[in-house]
Amino acid sequence: MRYRAISHSARQRPIENRESKIENYPSLPSPLTLTNNHHIHTTLTNHHTMNLYNAKQLCDVAAAKGFAIPALNNNGGSYDIGRAIIEACEELQSPLIIQCYEPNLEYRGFDYAGKLIRWLAADSTIPMAIALDHGSSPQTVLRAVRAGFTHVMIDYAHKPIAENIAGTKLVLDLVRPLGISVEAEIGHIIKSSDASDKRAPVVSVEEVKEFLAGVDVDLLAVAVGSTHGIFKEQHGIRFDLISQLKQISKAPLVQHGTCGISLEDIARIAKAGMTKINFGEGLRMNYINYYNELTQTLNHEWHTWRIDRAAKDKLKEDLKAIIRACGSEGRAADFR
Repeated sequence: MRYRAISHSARQRPIENRESKIENYPSLPSPLTLTNNHHIHTTLTNHHTMNLYNAKQLCDVAAAKGFAIPALNNNGGSYDIGRAIIEACEELQSPLIIQCYEPNLEYRGFDYAGKLIRWLAADSTIPMAIALDHGSSPQTVLRAVRAGFTHVMIDYAHKPIAENIAGTKLVLDLVRPLGISVEAEIGHIIKSSDASDKRAPVVSVEEVKEFLAGVDVDLLAVAVGSTHGIFKEQHGIRFDLISQLKQISKAPLVQHGTCGISLEDIARIAKAGMTKINFGEGLRMNYINYYNELTQTLNHEWHTWRIDRAAKDKLKEDLKAIIRACGSEGRAADFR
């Protein structure tokens, strides 16, 4: 099956008057002033030879063929983590969703992260989407789109279902005409750690049915027993619930909170029906650990780039193990 990347016509649809729609949404600050539509048009088309898709396009193929797409966080535009991600996926010919978690963009910014990812992937042959993870508002979603992201998550899972539906609908109305896919969350996958006994609740089938009846979202993150944060181990994934939710959701399902979940369980999650599997905390934790170790053991001659490169190469091996667990090795061929 040949699957086309984002069409030129989809990228060229204007965004004028979209900020006026935000004005009527409650509890939001003043809308963005998006007067230069040429900026978003130019940004979305200047990706050289990279095979740029939105995440729905990637996940629809993966869901039909029974594998998962690794959604790998590059820590808000980190050169080394981003390069490790793209090199690992290229070497194993895996489709990729490369992500930026919104709070992590505080340091480098949306535009830098978007430009860095496109530069690193300029000559890549793999199908790829650039995603905003846990977007907090329509404003930040539009910032990501202007920076060249092709997929956005709007996270209103902490709100009542009716508000979650309304907020998700607004974002869909803003960016779907531009060819951007949208992910929502139901079940509120909270943040915790080994130091706390707090864990995310598990969503019910009835809650998912209610949400999907109210909004036609592109991808859906669901709480099935995992929690965001740094963990040595995580157990208790509801594989049976994943299978149930797959049966009732036409939107591909998304797994969040994977730090501490074994690779064996990641493979089971993919087989049970999760199509996009997010990885973040464990990647940055391992990178820092490798970097600290290499400052002591590597003959770096006080060159930081030598440490950067060695840490990047060690992280690539972790990433390749994740790709294999997701079942996406060699699946770039499904998009040609």
